[in-house]
Amino acid sequence: MSTAIVLTIVIGGTVLLLGAVLAFVLWIRRRVARTALAAPDGLAGEAARRGWTVVERDDSLIPLYDRQYDRRSRWEPLTHPPRATAARDVITGSHRGREFVAATFDTVHQGRHQPERAIWVAAPAAHPMLGIRPSAAASNAVNRAIGLGGIRTGNPEFDARFEVLAEDERFAEAVVTPALVEFLLRDSRPWRAVSLRGEYLDVADPVRDHRDPAELVAALDLRCDILDRMPTWA
Repeated sequence: MSTAIVLTIVIGGTVLLLGAVLAFVLWIRRRVARTALAAPDGLAGEAARRGWTVVERDDSLIPLYDRQYDRRSRWEPLTHPPRATAARDVITGSHRGREFVAATFDTVHQGRHQPERAIWVAAPAAHPMLGIRPSAAASNAVNRAIGLGGIRTGNPEFDARFEVLAEDERFAEAVVTPALVEFLLRDSRPWRAVSLRGEYLDVADPVRDHRDPAELVAALDLRCDILDRMPTWA
């Protein structure tokens, strides 16, 4: 076989391969674009059915974001709190009788600009700051020893697996009820932290897109399930 024929076969095969790769990349991009467009369309119908308000941007929420972080707890670093510069993809309304705010905030913290997804459900009233997070038993014990939290609930399994950080120990003992302890031990939904700060309850959970009605409703349900197991305080 001549060199020219071999080169023709190699070049032709390369061109065909590159064409196939390009076609695949374009197909993936079109699929992603269709998926990205589907979320707002589905959200519009769900929002209309539930009476939610959806806006592309609402910077009037910037002071609301900043207010949540104006209070600094003793277990947080002594740095300037994060500040919001914009609020995008904002959804507000009520779910299971509780007001909520879901949005992506553009934030600045320690010189870094980054987006922060927030899905906040209103707490019954003003409250001391409180956080619950999975933690090794040793870490929990150390934090108790140095006065950074580690509130004991009296449930050995919970106290070994979770850490309760609180500004007010009596408040923590009142709201971290046996019903909430049992729920957090047995519920299978993934989360990294539960926090009461400012005016809302938030959960660090793996929500990819809060504009997706299924993801948003599931996230709101988790937060409401937690609040349902806390007594209403005034």
